[in-house]
Amino acid sequence: MNILIAGASGFIGKSLVSALAPSHKITVLGRNRRRLKQIFPEQRAIDFPGLATEPIENYTVVINLCGESIDKRWTVQQKEKIISSRVEPTEKLANWVLRSPTPERIRFLNASAVGIYGLNTIQNAEDTLIKTQEHCFSQQVVCEWELTVEKKLKNKINYTLMRFGVVLKKQQGMLKKLELPYKLGLASILGHGKQQISWIHIEDLVRAIDFVVKNPTFSGPVNMVAPEVITQKSLCQVLAQALDRPCLFKTPTIVVKLIFGQMGSELLLSGQEVIAKKLTKANFSFLYPTFPAAIFHEYK
Repeated sequence: MNILIAGASGFIGKSLVSALAPSHKITVLGRNRRRLKQIFPEQRAIDFPGLATEPIENYTVVINLCGESIDKRWTVQQKEKIISSRVEPTEKLANWVLRSPTPERIRFLNASAVGIYGLNTIQNAEDTLIKTQEHCFSQQVVCEWELTVEKKLKNKINYTLMRFGVVLKKQQGMLKKLELPYKLGLASILGHGKQQISWIHIEDLVRAIDFVVKNPTFSGPVNMVAPEVITQKSLCQVLAQALDRPCLFKTPTIVVKLIFGQMGSELLLSGQEVIAKKLTKANFSFLYPTFPAAIFHEYK
């Protein structure tokens, strides 16, 4: 297949390109073509202005991973950047895809997140009714992102909304933030520690995306999370054990809120229990179905 991957320079994108390149023709898209060529010397690279002259007819699959990281303190300016970095590239890609005289033959896979379900303690599947929660920024971001896709592409092409859980990879994403304090013996349970975390190992995420690419029956939301949901306390204990360090401390809720603000309240002190109902029904198999298996693989 000829596949275009937008936002390929992030750690998910790099892993995805590496996995798909041997069996597909990959073109990478981003803001800086020169930087993309440095990262992916063997792949064709274009920037967003280049979309104006890029023939959509060359592609059968478009994968959009564009988006600013959400793990920085949420100032007003950062919130605007988080939303615009998702919505604007998505609009450009959707408009480009619709230039095709036969857009229905194109698969459009757009990144999303389990934050769409809001902050709750129920079990969430793809068919769970989304209840909008006032002042929940993490949900607002994903709702606007998915709505952009739906407004542009609904009833026009086959699109998939890939709702990622926390992605695990050594020295990347969440684990990168935790490695240094844990190695220094500062592992800490945050708040009551009972908040649920839906996660997925990077290898399983890449395999799940490839699985969806190869199975055109997938459409709409697809939860990409491991079968096991963990608590923040369990995360602390397992990661500390993998790094051969103690897990001795507790950080009170008020301290987390003072240090991290709204981002801490929503991402560190709250969570969701999410199940991959569609992947499971399609008999997708996880290499790392449990959190200890994923963590000890990364830090073996």
